[in-house]
Amino acid sequence: MAEGDVTDLVLDETQKELQECPICYTEYKDPRMLDCSHSFCLKCLQELRLTQNKDDKNIVCPLCRKETALTEAGVDMLPGGSMEVNQQEQTEDQGLKVMCQACDEENEAISRCMDCKHYLCQECKKAHSRMAVLRTHKIVALTELPVESQGIIEDTELKKVPKCFKHPDQDLCLYCNSCEVLICNECTNIDHKESIHSHVSIDQAVSRCKQEVHESVSKTEECIQKFISANPSSGQLRYRLDKMLVKTYSQISQKAEKEISKIRDKEKQLKMEARAIAIKRDTEFAYAETSEQIVGKVSEVMTTATCYEILESKKKMLRDLNEQVEVHKILDIKHGKSFLGFKESEEVGQLGTLLLEEKWERDEVIASVYGTTHTAAYSTCEMVVAHTDKLVTLDPEGKVMSAKIYKPDPDKPNEPHDPNDIQKATALAINKDDHLLILDNPAVKIFNKEYKLLHQFLPGKEAGVDGTPTCLAVDSSNLIALIIF
Repeated sequence: MAEGDVTDLVLDETQKELQECPICYTEYKDPRMLDCSHSFCLKCLQELRLTQNKDDKNIVCPLCRKETALTEAGVDMLPGGSMEVNQQEQTEDQGLKVMCQACDEENEAISRCMDCKHYLCQECKKAHSRMAVLRTHKIVALTELPVESQGIIEDTELKKVPKCFKHPDQDLCLYCNSCEVLICNECTNIDHKESIHSHVSIDQAVSRCKQEVHESVSKTEECIQKFISANPSSGQLRYRLDKMLVKTYSQISQKAEKEISKIRDKEKQLKMEARAIAIKRDTEFAYAETSEQIVGKVSEVMTTATCYEILESKKKMLRDLNEQVEVHKILDIKHGKSFLGFKESEEVGQLGTLLLEEKWERDEVIASVYGTTHTAAYSTCEMVVAHTDKLVTLDPEGKVMSAKIYKPDPDKPNEPHDPNDIQKATALAINKDDHLLILDNPAVKIFNKEYKLLHQFLPGKEAGVDGTPTCLAVDSSNLIALIIF
């Protein structure tokens, strides 16, 4: 007979349990079916509807979470349900199979010992066959069992006293209270010795078990009754909890919107203040540029115009120049006025404040480099530091990126050497192209970031001056300035 037939016989025993609603766990009363084919009592669906969002026109199945569209009449108009689909899915979920009776590992049985009347898994079948006392037992695969030999739930078999697995020739006649397992007389001499374990008869164990279960059931029922008398139905509680959750969500969102609105208002205020400051300062800068333009036009008139034109323009030129003098008396044009910044607040819910003045702080990493004589900075914030024996390029965090060792010996400048070499840097500068200018007496050498020589010249020789350059600078137009003694 097929293995599926054996399973069917086991399922017949549990059929009664499946004839109940998955919500209330009682026999179906007026079952109604959802679109997913799951059925529930009408009353259970009505209570379920109260716990879900009433504004939603759908109801969610508690088993598979699929939604079913409802009409205005609600769950009352759902079609009559059938228990078959629920039974089938519950049976599949439970995974009812013929399980091994010889071990507690919940393995599926593949055969049966016709002498022990035990169903065996693959491993237990092997162990059963290895034991000398059991070798004569007949083991039959489930697929080969005849119908008349199944006897899975026959009353005659259920009434038989089960045998001890460790001692198949012994009946299970005792209960070990210490281990809470059934044992035979032989077990009391090996694993469950009376000097260590407490044994009672089966009748005593069953009687005590019934008493304990009865007491536990009574306490549980008492707690349930107290809960029911002190609280409304669970459906009402869940409905109220659902409503309170929606209300709490709304309150949280409202408070968040208020805080966001405050922050947005503060953002607008800070931006308006920053814009007003920038416009005021830009106007002052514009006045300064206008003054330069007026002076330039006056100079042009005085140098190119005729004497008649100069005299005719005299009044206007003097008025314009005097106005610029008065304007410059009240203007406060500084390099720092081009700075405008923002400092974030560390306080929760606050944005921060505007910074109107630029504050310079000493870079502790660079300042602590031993033996530093000169420094220069690239536009990328990388630094070039001149030491007594080398040049070092540092990243913005002060970590060494590269180095250029001085050579040949500075005390022997006339010895032949590679033009890319640096004997000793006595001054540093960086132009707008991020090229490094080094005063390596008596020459000025221009390198890229990788210390590759791009150009060099002797400033005293090209300027026709006999002397030694001591200082080096470069402006925004890449014009180089030197002091020669």
